[in-house]
Order: sequence, then C-alpha cells, then structure tokens
Amino acid sequence: MIARRPAWKVVLYAMILTATWYALSGKFDLLHFGTGVVTAVVIAVRARSVADGTRFHPVRFLLFVVWLTGQVLMSNLRVARIILSRHMPITPTLVRKPPRVEGDRALAMLGTSTTLTPGTLTVDVEQDEMLVHALDPRSVDEVRRGLMARKIAHVFGQEA
Repeated sequence: MIARRPAWKVVLYAMILTATWYALSGKFDLLHFGTGVVTAVVIAVRARSVADGTRFHPVRFLLFVVWLTGQVLMSNLRVARIILSRHMPITPTLVRKPPRVEGDRALAMLGTSTTLTPGTLTVDVEQDEMLVHALDPRSVDEVRRGLMARKIAHVFGQEA
C-alpha cells in the first residue's frame, strides 16, 4: 500500500536530499546547487512512503549499516585478491534461494545490500525467491548461508 506524505515531510525530505547532494558533490557553485535542488524536489515529490506493515528499528538499522560497511570492505579485499591473482579463481554462479524476509522494504534492503557487497549481484527478488549472481565459491556460500537476510530480518523485527 502506498501512503501519501504531508507537505512538510516532502519539504523536509527535499532539504535533506539537497544538503546531502551539496555536501557529497564537492562542487560549490550555483549550477551544481541548482541541479541538486531540482533533483531533490523531484525525488521528494515523486517518492511515496511504503506502508507494508513491517516494523523498522532505527538503532538496529544503524548497527546493520556498520556491519554492512565491514562486509563491503572485506569483500572488496577478497575480490581485489581474486582479480590480481594470476589464475583469477572465479566460478560465476547463479544462486536461487528464498529471501527469508517479509515486506517490500526488507526485500529492497536485502537486494541492494547484497548488490553493494562486491562479489555478489542481485538479479531478481520476489516474495518467495531471490536470484543472486556470485563471483566465487565463498560468495556462493555466503549467499546460501543467508547471514545478510538474518541481519535485515532483525532490523525489521522478523524471524529469518
């Protein structure tokens, strides 16, 4: 179910997006600022809140972000080692598995978090099945073990 946000939330959302754009762009001129404002307003107006009945725990989310950052760094090192290896020991594999999370927000978070982790790419996510491309046997094993899904289920107060 899609819910509409009040105007003050849209304005606040646009201001946060503009500030983030301005801080991260590294460009402090009128053209870049204007581009950021226009983009942020379009996103804020077009975005809708998702009311899928899942409960979101902000503190758990922040802990997840810290954990995910560590996973991304470790995976970067592993993929760099693979790429720099003489024999490039890769075995690209498509892994199908149940996502073990419920709700659109949790599924989206699982798909994007998996894709952010080097060595894996989410190809498709549905309520009953997730398709992930994994670069090497270790990535395949990590996807099959489902640690990412368990962490995300915890963020949303679910059992995985």
